[in-house]
Amino acid sequence: MIALDTNVLVRLITEDDPVQARGIETFLKNTEGPFFIPDIVLAELAWVLQRRYAFARPEVGSILLALVNRRDVVFEDEERVRTAVRGFVEGLDLADALIMGIVRAAGCDRLASFDDALKTKAPGFIVRPES
Repeated sequence: MIALDTNVLVRLITEDDPVQARGIETFLKNTEGPFFIPDIVLAELAWVLQRRYAFARPEVGSILLALVNRRDVVFEDEERVRTAVRGFVEGLDLADALIMGIVRAAGCDRLASFDDALKTKAPGFIVRPES
């Protein structure tokens, strides 16, 4: 199994370097999968597409859903990634959605955070440390 880094996915999606984009397409077509995408790569991909390439949230959501639905791609925990992508589509930051899934899987019943926006989206789960 071969893992895919963020820059490979960015080239493939944005085609900002046509030579590299064609090379990646050929590589994926001619290399037996599955291909592994770590959670951190997925979070970084969403961030880069939105911040560096000015992709709109719905467009990034569609890209993430397409990746999750590929048969030749696997993730650290597919259900956690699917849940996080749904959270992203519904307005959460993808990294925050992945963090919440990871800490829940670890048995945590709350997450201490100063992120007020996250607290409003996950009431009861996010606790704000007070001084």
